[in-house]
Amino acid sequence: MLRCILLLIALLPLPVCAQLANPPEAPQAAPAVPNAPEMTREQKLEQYRHDQINLLALRPDAESLLGAALLADADTDDKRRPAALKAPALLKRAQSNAPDAALVWWVTASSECRAAAKSCPSSDVLQKLESLDAENAAVWLLSLWHAQQAGDAPAARAALTSAAQAKRYNDYFGALVAALYHAQEVLPMSNELLNATGADAGVSGYRLLTAASVTLATVSLPGGRALAQACKPAEPADAAVVTDCLAVAEKMESSPSLFARGAGMTLHESLLAQGTPEMDALHAQQRRLAWLMQSMSGLAARLANEERLTRSYVEALGGSGDEYAAVTEVLRSQGISREPPPGWQAPAAPVKP
Repeated sequence: MLRCILLLIALLPLPVCAQLANPPEAPQAAPAVPNAPEMTREQKLEQYRHDQINLLALRPDAESLLGAALLADADTDDKRRPAALKAPALLKRAQSNAPDAALVWWVTASSECRAAAKSCPSSDVLQKLESLDAENAAVWLLSLWHAQQAGDAPAARAALTSAAQAKRYNDYFGALVAALYHAQEVLPMSNELLNATGADAGVSGYRLLTAASVTLATVSLPGGRALAQACKPAEPADAAVVTDCLAVAEKMESSPSLFARGAGMTLHESLLAQGTPEMDALHAQQRRLAWLMQSMSGLAARLANEERLTRSYVEALGGSGDEYAAVTEVLRSQGISREPPPGWQAPAAPVKP
């Protein structure tokens, strides 16, 4: 299943998906160079990205700093950029300015897990997340991964139980997309720059696509892998483990994230016997989700080009960070049914060679 509806709008070539932030002083204009060669399209876009980040870094609020850090991720290996303008330093500032913002620590955990193959997130970051967001099963799946990598079976089992007992599952995808969309508004985008992107989109549509692309590229956590490992079939089956896995799957099925919903349904399906009423109900849920995604993909071009529609989606997303609610609201506003018509079936997935 696709990560989210926004990826279905991948008809736009996103050139540069990130930007820098956070100088202690406002950036100074570079002196004019006589007969300097005109910048290439890529250089103009890169400069625009850096200017966005620099402006965001001047702001004290954690959301701006978090947006700057995510946009700056592409500059990790750029030796020309000062350390203060790279993601780690920007994240540190966001942590200091908003020590109780779970979203900041969620992105911090992701950053650590992309940098280290094992033993991530760090114990300190995990403890912070667990204290701030203990009712979120997604947080306990990070603890599950950490314990699995450490070979600590009792801790892994306890983390799975904590995930099963949590009240909800939220991977923050919608909240991050909305935050990154608004972060890009710090600097106007000219028609010249928009044309340089090569994207078949308006400014708002391009910002939305960039926000989704950056979020997908930079906020990737191993909780799903940990859950798959913990819930893989075993002989003989451990009834208590199966019960906990089902509980986590059901929380994922009501997640704000479309991807989490689909992943939860897939896990749920693997734990059920075929031909049961519960399996039939699950297939109906999968069919409805597939319909929502197909219906939203049909609005792809309009979502990219019609500012009013784009902004209505972002407003719905930003209010709660709920991707599922935002999708259903946009479909409702366009008079599109949220239920599949009788007899409709999702297209079969392409067969891999």
